[in-house]
Amino acid sequence: MDSFFGIGFPELVLILIVAGIVMGPERIGHAARWLGRTTAQLQKISRGFVRQLNQELDSSGDGQAIKETMQELQQLRKELTDLRGEVNQTTREATRSGQKAVEDIQNSIKPPNMKPPTIPGPPKGEDQTAARSDSASDKNGSDKNGAAESTAVPKLPAPLDVPDDPE
Repeated sequence: MDSFFGIGFPELVLILIVAGIVMGPERIGHAARWLGRTTAQLQKISRGFVRQLNQELDSSGDGQAIKETMQELQQLRKELTDLRGEVNQTTREATRSGQKAVEDIQNSIKPPNMKPPTIPGPPKGEDQTAARSDSASDKNGSDKNGAAESTAVPKLPAPLDVPDDPE
């Protein structure tokens, strides 16, 4: 017996000691017998009720119908769980497909990699040594810092003038 109405063994012993002091040794015996008889009668009534209920359920056709209904309910729960799993899997697959489509669209919109246009030489008034060092770096394909050429963005087409619809 772990606990009875949330009362553990130590609390039960304390209650019995206090009851023994308050009621005295003579009345404690009478109270314990009365409590034992009452508990036995309640258990007997409870067992009789459960036995009668089981007999009624087994003997009548409704008991069989209730059992069949319970089995159908369990089968429906299983089917519902299976369907829920299928729906979750389908939505995950659809989400992945959508994400892949978005990535494909974003990749198709990006402009192609093109080399930048050549930068014209220095203006005529500058020092010739600077012009020579710039032309040397252009021939090597890198700038003064040694970095590789970056890709240039292609020119966009000019906007078209479209006449409005007369209607």
